[in-house]
Amino acid sequence: MKDTKRQLIPFSLYDLTGMETHLEKMAEKGWLLDKVSALGWRYRRIEPRKLRFTVSYCHRASAYDPEPTEEVQTFYDFCAHTGWRLAAEFGSMQVFYNDQEDPTPIDTDPSLEIQMVGREVRKALPAQILLLLLGFWMGGSWCYSLVYEPIDLLASPTNLFTGACWLGLFVWSAADMLTYFLWRRRAKQAAERGEFVPTHGCHRILQAVLALAVLGILYYIVAARLPGLRILTAIMVLGFAVLFLAVNGTKDFLKKRKVSRRKNQAATIAVDILLAVVLMAGISYATIALVSRGDFSLEADIEPPLTIADLTVEADPRYIVRSHVEASVFLKVREFTEEAHPEESARLPELQTKIVDIYLPGIYDFCLRELLHERDDWEGFSDDGAVITPYYVYQEIDGTPFGAQEAWQRYVGGENGEPTGDYLLSFPGRLVTLKCDWELTAEEMAVAGAKLAPAA
Repeated sequence: MKDTKRQLIPFSLYDLTGMETHLEKMAEKGWLLDKVSALGWRYRRIEPRKLRFTVSYCHRASAYDPEPTEEVQTFYDFCAHTGWRLAAEFGSMQVFYNDQEDPTPIDTDPSLEIQMVGREVRKALPAQILLLLLGFWMGGSWCYSLVYEPIDLLASPTNLFTGACWLGLFVWSAADMLTYFLWRRRAKQAAERGEFVPTHGCHRILQAVLALAVLGILYYIVAARLPGLRILTAIMVLGFAVLFLAVNGTKDFLKKRKVSRRKNQAATIAVDILLAVVLMAGISYATIALVSRGDFSLEADIEPPLTIADLTVEADPRYIVRSHVEASVFLKVREFTEEAHPEESARLPELQTKIVDIYLPGIYDFCLRELLHERDDWEGFSDDGAVITPYYVYQEIDGTPFGAQEAWQRYVGGENGEPTGDYLLSFPGRLVTLKCDWELTAEEMAVAGAKLAPAA
């Protein structure tokens, strides 16, 4: 049977009631808090009992102090005189417990409690506002892309989970700040009557965001098509974990050696900067090494389903094919560009193919809408100088020559413009864009459709 237990619960700084209630429940289960650190809360086993807890902030205390200052020790002595014993401390946060049924509270003035909590919140407010703004921008962009540009978003494991995490951080930041300021307003009104107002935090939202981030990283490592990305992501996660543990370990080690607050801060910051530089240098080196090994390329492993030789029945060694693949549980996108070799001086026709395989039927229409309207905001000019918007327009054509259920051809110069060699094909579970430097004949359409259609 274990005699210690750990928890990681990101309580809001102002949620004193939530922390106290949680600790009281843990004591009733036989666990007493004995340490708070950057890695969470640690408990030791006790006989289950009913205890009262209070969480207070002492702005004179610091996480770098080797031992309590004279002022902090005086505060501890005052608390002990009224039956409150120190359970754990972490920087300015002090947690006390009392075995009396109805103990005398440590904080008796609600106005002072508002000031105490407000001082701690103000320290973290700039970072939280930054998270709010970044979350709004990144999360909002993610939501927009999810509706109007779903293909690149849903096909990329990176975009998929980072956008969701940013959206979650925005929701948490907004909810946490709103909850705090609403509590502060009610608490000020109650303080005029000498009353305290219980707090309610938003730690469950933050727990969900953290869980989403962990699952997203694991999914990304598993789903990333490029082996180099998986290796680099694992290196980054491991490196940041080592950095976090080393910095906090340095601070705790120097505290145990009774190093002064100022020297501890300077040494910890120096270790932080040094390891951050080493980590970035290591990531840069790993990236260069992986690129040189070809771990960031899949070109050798992907064969285009359709080439110019298939259409012209004539292979040409002057061509090269560039390819790119993104895949997720929702859809897979394969892109191929067949063009002249960089050392080839002659102008050769090009062929671009984009194949979108959709695994979730509910998003098929969203993906089709994106491809149909991807150039709606492009402008051009007519022969008499008039502005035409959109300049590139898809018009529906007969899909039978391609063997497709639906087909569109792009026109340049508006709806009454000239046809181009750009086509959009719709198959069951698959969308294909085909961009040629020439208009396809009926025979070439049949060949292209047979090559690009999904397997029966």
